[in-house]
Formats: sequence, structure tokens, C-alpha cells
Amino acid sequence: MPFNQVQSLSDLKKLQETFYDAIFDPSSNNIKQASTYIIGTEKISEAQRLSIYRDSILGGITAALTHIYPVCVKLLGEKYFTHMVAGYLKKFPSESPDIGNYGEHLPAYIAEFKPAKELVYLSDVAQLEWLWHKAFNAPSDLSSSPEQKPLSELQNISEQNLPLVKFCSVSSANLLTSLYPIQRIWQVNQHDFQGDHSVSLDEGGVSLVIWRCADFGMRIDELNEDETKFLSAVLNCASFGQIAEIDFNQGLDEIVQRCIQTGLVIGFTTG
Repeated sequence: MPFNQVQSLSDLKKLQETFYDAIFDPSSNNIKQASTYIIGTEKISEAQRLSIYRDSILGGITAALTHIYPVCVKLLGEKYFTHMVAGYLKKFPSESPDIGNYGEHLPAYIAEFKPAKELVYLSDVAQLEWLWHKAFNAPSDLSSSPEQKPLSELQNISEQNLPLVKFCSVSSANLLTSLYPIQRIWQVNQHDFQGDHSVSLDEGGVSLVIWRCADFGMRIDELNEDETKFLSAVLNCASFGQIAEIDFNQGLDEIVQRCIQTGLVIGFTTG
């Protein structure tokens, strides 16, 4: 888009801020301010050029969100989802040059979005989709930090130093607890799902771990109470000594072994 020349870095900063406001908060005053920087023609005015650019930017961001949140789109319908996202774009404008990083606050926005209040599970479904997106794009665990040791070296740790051990999970792992059967809701709304599509909220809540395993396959696994406590402690960098003080229903060694066998725990540090 052709702009009038700016004379200094401070002028450039002012242009960027004004243009940003006109895109994400298109009030008449913001449009008027931004239009002063735009070169119009006989066929198209400054405000019209700004409108075309705004539609292009917002359309691209909305399209990105529909790809990140396909189940929410399916539950609401594309038209209604786009309407909801319009308000989200205004309240939470993008702050990253990578559009893949945009959308983190949509679950919280949905929780406060009054027209969708009856869909009490929708915010948690959105959070599940965001964590799926994060896990899919998480860095590879092949390039782990130098401090991380393979689990095979646990046998070399003395009993005295065992409380200092900190388990390392796969980098993609995130926990999510919901009062609703969101995993089932997510499953029946997949394009390749076959079977009974009915879901009863009476099925109750779930604790989940959303992650990408070593072969880059995506997983959503349901956790029991002990596994949730343990993985939560691991993700919060608790030492083995601190974890051992947690009240578990099962033996801690059994919980650790299950998490190792599934591939969720892949190493440890002693720092």
C-alpha cells in the first residue's frame, strides 16, 4: 500500500501505531488518523484502501484460527465462529510475526463470550485444540539439553542423590483438566470419526495429557489422579524428593514406570 513518506524513526513508530489501531479497532477517528498516511487515487480513497488491507489481514488471521480450532468451528458453525472471532481480534490483536502463535487467549475469550454461555464445555474444547496445536508445533526432543541424561543412567545415581533427580518429559506435553467429557466431544467431531456421535455431559470430567510422541504421532491420553499429580509435578520441575512427598494412591515406582513406558518421561537431570 502506498504511504506518504515519514521523516524519522519516531514518525515511523507513530505510523505503525496509528495503522495498527485502524486495523484492529476501526473507529471513525482511527480510520481518519491512519488515512492521513495513505496515498489515495481518483478511483479509490485512502479509507477504501485501508478497508481492503484490513479485510485482507483480518481474513488471513480468521482463516488461521479456523485451522487451529476446527472442532469449535464445527460446533458453532463457520459463520458464527467468524462473528465471535471478530470480537476476539479487536480485544487481542496479534503481537507476533508468526501467525501460528496467535490464538492462545481464545479459550479464555470464549469462557466470557455471553452468546456461547450455554455451551459450557466450549472453552475447554478450545483449550484442548490450542494445546494440540502447541504440541504439534513443539520443538523436537532429539536436540535435548546437554544437562539431560538418558533414563538408562538412573542406575548410576546413588541413593543419597536420588532426591535431587528431576525427570524430563517430552517438550510437547501439556496437561488439561475439565469438568466435561471434552476428549469424547473432540473425537466425535473429527472428520474421519465413525460410530455413535452422541455425547452426554453426564459422562463427567477428564484429566488429559496432550502430546506428540517420538514417532511424531499426536496423542491425547486420559490420566488417572496419580498420573496427573506426578506429571504436573514433573512439568513444574519438581525434584524426585519433592514428588516423593506427594500423597499418591498407588506406589510412586508404578506411576513412574507407566510414564516412562508410554514415552512421556524421556530423561532426567540432577541439577
